Amino acid sequence: MSMKLKFGVALVAFFVVISACKKSTLFSGAKIYQLNNFSPVGGGYSETFTYNTNGTVATMVKNNGIKQEAYYQGDTVTIATLNGLGQTTNATSYVLNSSGYATTWQGELVDRNNSGGYTYDANGMFTQATTYANHVLANTDNYTNNSAKNAVEIQHVNVANGTTYDYFTFLTSNANTIGVQNMGQYYLGVSSTNLISTDVQINQNGDTTDIISYRYRYNGSAYVDTMVSYHRNGALADSITYTYY
Repeated sequence: MSMKLKFGVALVAFFVVISACKKSTLFSGAKIYQLNNFSPVGGGYSETFTYNTNGTVATMVKNNGIKQEAYYQGDTVTIATLNGLGQTTNATSYVLNSSGYATTWQGELVDRNNSGGYTYDANGMFTQATTYANHVLANTDNYTNNSAKNAVEIQHVNVANGTTYDYFTFLTSNANTIGVQNMGQYYLGVSSTNLISTDVQINQNGDTTDIISYRYRYNGSAYVDTMVSYHRNGALADSITYTYY
């Protein structure tokens, strides 16, 4: 469960809880109803979101019948995965700090041997995310956030394969309406304020392996309704559409 920049899309995976949580002042107010992923790799699916009355996510349902349900109890959030028969097949539980942000997570059932944790800056943005596989540290992601409250660098330390980097630039005049807050996942902290413009990817040897460029289209409320990204060679990397409540 390596965490990339927290934009509520599978970028990396792409994305606060109940009354104990404080909502970020960066939250745009947009609530995503559905996303449709047309990515050439792993795409071809849609996901629909429902929310509780306090804005926290209640369910996330894919068109393949896989459903995730969120359960909130005290300082714990559990995300359960159900198959098409309504049977729970997997789950992850998050323990929250006093701000309502997850500090640790523990897999259950299939993922019972996997776990991890997060640290945050004063704005509620990730500073570090760790993943343990079979109780052994596997990945550490270190985040650098700038004064504009955007995550401009992620250092990925993989125990087996070494260290790689992502360096991000942002469209500073465009608000991010596809972050974790826009999916009601407040327990995962606060997403970057603005939308990604480019992602420069550096490998273990310091070579640039790719530069991903992002393009957006907006609806009448200035919310992102389409995000398309391209590899350095011009090939399509990702294509996602969004609708809102």
